[in-house]
Amino acid sequence: MSTILETYLGNELALKRYLRRFIRSREAADDLAQEAFLRAFAAESGRAIESPKAFLFKVAKNLALNELARQSTMAIEPLGDFEGQQVLEDSSQAAVDDVVDSHERIRLLARAITTLPPQCAKVFILRKMQGLSQKEIAARLNISVRTVENHVALGLSRCRAYMRAHGGPAGEDGGTSPTPQQVSTALVKAKK
Repeated sequence: MSTILETYLGNELALKRYLRRFIRSREAADDLAQEAFLRAFAAESGRAIESPKAFLFKVAKNLALNELARQSTMAIEPLGDFEGQQVLEDSSQAAVDDVVDSHERIRLLARAITTLPPQCAKVFILRKMQGLSQKEIAARLNISVRTVENHVALGLSRCRAYMRAHGGPAGEDGGTSPTPQQVSTALVKAKK
């Protein structure tokens, strides 16, 4: 098992409490914790992490500071009158089993990625999580664009099969869209 995955699983609550020092919203802190895990997990595929806990918390802090900076630069717009409009259910009241389910899907996807061959996992993470183009990945890893395409296809196929074999949802794309934004919103989607 990945050292970052083990570290995340062992320190998930502490990481979320740490993030709440920066971000007051529980949901936003939970989303940032998951995004921090994904970024640290992706970084681990490229090199060995000597202090995984410190690295994970540093990534989380940087994400929180970036989020605070983004929020401070957002323009404030008037919301208008809510009279007569339906108010949606408070998303913080989601069922606990939905939250647990989304956490398990993230863990299952991380485990699926760790089963990929090393080069395939690197390419898959760079493409699907970090959003690099196939040309950028080919240049970075000194491989052909066609090899990148083959690794991405293999990664998708194997992750989809792993998720299905281990009881995970296949979803519209096999449950293998591990971009930080999609995984960060996994809790929100699970609540609907």
